[in-house]
Amino acid sequence: MRIENGEAVVSVRFGELWLRGRNRGRYVNMLLLNIAQRLHGEDVEIIKEHDRVLLRPGRRASINEINARLSTVFGISRFETAYATEPDLASIKKLATGIISKLDKGTAVRIRSHRSYKQLGFDSMDVVERLARAARSRGLKLASRDFGGEINVNITRDNAFVSTNSTKGAGGLPVGSGGKAIILLSGGIDSPVAAWYAMKRGMSPVYVHFHGFPNNDAAELKKITDIADSLLRFSLRYRMYTVPASLFQLAALNAGRSETVLLKHFMLLAAERIAGLEGASMVYTGDCLGQVSSQTPQNLFAESQGIRCTIARPLIGFDKEEIIGIARRIGTYELSVLPYMDVCSINSRNPSTAVRSEVVRALAKEKKLRGIAAKSIRSAKIIEK
Repeated sequence: MRIENGEAVVSVRFGELWLRGRNRGRYVNMLLLNIAQRLHGEDVEIIKEHDRVLLRPGRRASINEINARLSTVFGISRFETAYATEPDLASIKKLATGIISKLDKGTAVRIRSHRSYKQLGFDSMDVVERLARAARSRGLKLASRDFGGEINVNITRDNAFVSTNSTKGAGGLPVGSGGKAIILLSGGIDSPVAAWYAMKRGMSPVYVHFHGFPNNDAAELKKITDIADSLLRFSLRYRMYTVPASLFQLAALNAGRSETVLLKHFMLLAAERIAGLEGASMVYTGDCLGQVSSQTPQNLFAESQGIRCTIARPLIGFDKEEIIGIARRIGTYELSVLPYMDVCSINSRNPSTAVRSEVVRALAKEKKLRGIAAKSIRSAKIIEK
């Protein structure tokens, strides 16, 4: 589609989606849908090009607002505000020279060019060489790093786009392209970060939160819903089960040092059942190896016994400072550190760091945890946004 000369657009590039082979179209279409939903209410036209998405702001649109919203859309590699011109050397040089002329003499500038349409009578190096000569003639220096200015040229069949900066996108895969994932969401720091990583790999979140309140009305848990709501910037929507843990608490009264691991096993049993109800393919947890007693190698193995779905632990190799840094960056940290009596705080006084898997299997059978998990889910409240 031809864009008017000099018109400002936002150019969005796919990155990893190009590795999808024959499935690429499905991923790109999902990304287009997510961009449209994220930009809902903005005066902008969305145009699908061969290797990118172009956003044409209308008169009422704010490019700054568009860029801010795009920064949270998974599946975007980079995006930039660019100016359109004809896809020929003379037009590109004219537009780029106008930008170069605004840079101070002595400025180090990087010049890059990419030509996605190969049937033109010139290539990317021709563009770089011509713009390099123009830069030198105006007293600029060329550099590949430590530069103070940047000229990027992207050439398609119908247009050439010149920009002076490029913003790194959220990366990953479009949310929803991987189906649904069950995400165990506590009131702590780790699980919202695990949820963010699940969404980055294309998973649509179904949160499961276990509470120790007497009823679901008391569990309308402002802190937990606030955390889930804060992640809406990345997921657009969610579904959450708030599951009472009271039946498990009664059953586990004499579980001794195995109580903490048995609690995690109960949670995974419930998550497995909800995965079946929701058509989800995976369960995500915020486990970090060795951080607490339930997250030793032996206990992670024991609590997973008999679980019939894939368990993903994206934070398994992180240390706490790394997790906190990500939580701050995605905006969940301040909510996660608010006071809250999490059911995960149910611990025996001296929890075992090495519960044997046969002990977990025996206790789960003795206390009929599968049945308790099913009954607890029937008492759950479902929140959708």
